[in-house]
Amino acid sequence: MTPEELLRALAGFTGSDTLTRHGLTRRVLMSKGVVLLAEQARTHCLTDLIVSHQVDPRVRFEPFQVWTLTVDATTRSAVATMTDGNSKLPVTQQEIPWTDFPLPEVTLWLVQEGELWIMLLPGEY
Repeated sequence: MTPEELLRALAGFTGSDTLTRHGLTRRVLMSKGVVLLAEQARTHCLTDLIVSHQVDPRVRFEPFQVWTLTVDATTRSAVATMTDGNSKLPVTQQEIPWTDFPLPEVTLWLVQEGELWIMLLPGEY
């Protein structure tokens, strides 16, 4: 799938009635759009990164998390940044020395729903 086709496919997700458990934890469910992104962009490492940061209390106690992956097209490095959705200041960041992620940027939301967390595209909220 080309980057343009991937963007068109992701734009088509406006709600999700099917959720898939993340492979690292039973407490995180992923929407159809996130599953498509992970499979088509071969970026399960992004969803794994988001889940792995939940051990940090500053992250875990934030019930609404906005995760943005920004790719530098020249160096193919990236930065994953998490905010609370209200502030531009990051709660946490992780530098990624190299990535083959096909898009210049993507944003995922992780929202707490009781004991579970739902990872979704902003358009699926």
